[in-house]
Amino acid sequence: MQRTTKRSPRHPTRRAARLLAAALLAIAATLSPAAAAPALWQVKGRTGTVYLFGTLHVLPPGVKWHTPAVDRALAAATDIWTEADTPSLPYLVRLIRRYGLSGERKLSDVLPKHYRARYDLEMNSSGMKTLRYDNVKPWLAERLLTDGALHPRSGRHYVEAEILDYARHHHQDIQTFESAENQFAILADMPIDAQIKALEIQLDAYPPGGTEMNALVKAWLAGDIAALDHLSNQQLISTDERYFDDVMVRRNEQFASDLATRLNDSGVAFVAVGAAHLVGTTSVQSFLRNYGFNATRVTE
Repeated sequence: MQRTTKRSPRHPTRRAARLLAAALLAIAATLSPAAAAPALWQVKGRTGTVYLFGTLHVLPPGVKWHTPAVDRALAAATDIWTEADTPSLPYLVRLIRRYGLSGERKLSDVLPKHYRARYDLEMNSSGMKTLRYDNVKPWLAERLLTDGALHPRSGRHYVEAEILDYARHHHQDIQTFESAENQFAILADMPIDAQIKALEIQLDAYPPGGTEMNALVKAWLAGDIAALDHLSNQQLISTDERYFDDVMVRRNEQFASDLATRLNDSGVAFVAVGAAHLVGTTSVQSFLRNYGFNATRVTE
């Protein structure tokens, strides 16, 4: 007599789960994540062209922000513009001592507890020990926090560094709107309460632990200029209008004046400034209209 082997029936729930997982993998293979689309504008003069590109200072690791339009604009550029120059280390130390150190109150004493803990976390994750910087003024703490993204342990990166590396590699001329000392002086002149609030806003906008995309990063990647304005400029305006006028509006007006002159020259300029400078009713583009130049949003 032939013996037959009795097989146990497969568990229907497990089989369904495997089929569902396989189906989801098949679907995922046909899909790609939403393409990044940071906002880019073109301004044409009689002889010159300017591309305006808003940046975020800190991005989580692995964020891909290049678009074909941005890459074409970079490749066409004869000169690359950023906000401020990068001084030599000895001069930078002098500027920090002059504008950034406080002999009165420690940063840990003036920051609210929640923000103090968050600041400690982000500084330490960037490879910088917080206590070494406890005597810095809040505006400089914000800059240290931003520049901490460059530390190799952090894994973070920021857009300006990539653009400047591109310019150096392709031997493009590098220009800046202002000196580091001018930028430091503007920030150091702000009331201490305004400096603290600006640092708090920066901490709120900072990618947590350097690994997650928060609302600001998502808005920037999507090219959502209304959301960017709400998350940056409108918060500053509601907090301290003088701070906003001095740090944003006054500088936007100067940026526009310099660009109006540049537009009357030949060639193509690629301008990379903080995204907040290019959104809202007091943007660089708004001031350029006073000189007779209109900015057009570039699409793929």
